[in-house]
Amino acid sequence: MAERVVLHVGLMKSGTSHLQARLGAAREGLADAGFLFPGAKWRDQVNAVSDALGRRQRAHGEFGGAWETMVAEIDAFPGTAIISMEFLGSASADKLRTVVESFPSTRVEAVVTVRDLGRTIPSMWQETLKNARTWPWREYVDGVRHRRGPGEVFWNEQDAVAVTRKWAELVGPDAVTVVTLPRSAADPELLWRRFCEAVGLPTEAAAPPESGNESLGAASAQLMERINHRVADLAWPDYSRHVKFGIAKTILPRHRRAEPALGFKVTRWVRRLAEAQRAGLAASGVRVVGDLADLEPVASAGVSPEKVGVEAQLDAALHALEELVRRSVAEDPQSVQRRESQEGTR
Repeated sequence: MAERVVLHVGLMKSGTSHLQARLGAAREGLADAGFLFPGAKWRDQVNAVSDALGRRQRAHGEFGGAWETMVAEIDAFPGTAIISMEFLGSASADKLRTVVESFPSTRVEAVVTVRDLGRTIPSMWQETLKNARTWPWREYVDGVRHRRGPGEVFWNEQDAVAVTRKWAELVGPDAVTVVTLPRSAADPELLWRRFCEAVGLPTEAAAPPESGNESLGAASAQLMERINHRVADLAWPDYSRHVKFGIAKTILPRHRRAEPALGFKVTRWVRRLAEAQRAGLAASGVRVVGDLADLEPVASAGVSPEKVGVEAQLDAALHALEELVRRSVAEDPQSVQRRESQEGTR
């Protein structure tokens, strides 16, 4: 039986993809250190947590029994198990109680990674565009400010104080740790070291991953908004495969350096929300790894998406089209045969 189960519950866009990729690529090193990252791949954790929460993954259909399978794997491990899944942050306390009660004889802990609002707001807008949403930039920011429309979605996933208090009530304040995301200019390994300190994991147990969930440039973000309007009739599995993972998460990020970055100014209302966030976390009584001063909002240098011209969006679209054409050729059996035939005649 596992000694501990550590649930990394997000928040979204707080280095979660980096940590998940790092943990998932180092299962052997983790096991040697007495830690289990369950499942053969991270998607198994997505499916298992979704099953436990009664949440149907639109891209992968139903998967009844996935949670029970993962619980059995954890129960058979004698050390510490780590599950990392952002759904565990935004779900209701009633649904999360089912997760905690799956380990009646095992200590359950929660780790909440938190990023400053200045970087989180534009990152979350981009994430909505990668998931078929069409909220314009100004509408999104206004919604966040007034907690309406897209802002309701944002705060359900990004209210660090509410998430921390919810988990403190579920497992006790002594079993909850908040990890602050370092400043942009900090040592790139600092987040990993903080996460390891929170979990009790040796830092050398996992090497850095090759890449994570990379952001978009301002032109590509605007392009995604346009694409989403045009393909709104696609079923989610088709959108997820061909648009989200086929374009938004793979092709367009590679064009980022050729585009203006998405800029965001830290105004008075953002600072006011950040001050309330830091005060709420300080008063929560949970352990903090890092520094709450890291949550002082940071401005993002760049341009407002509305100021990105059509030519820049066209350039991003041509980049995506070229990549799609080359991918199609590379995957076409007849094209492969022609290339092999040409190489054989040289």
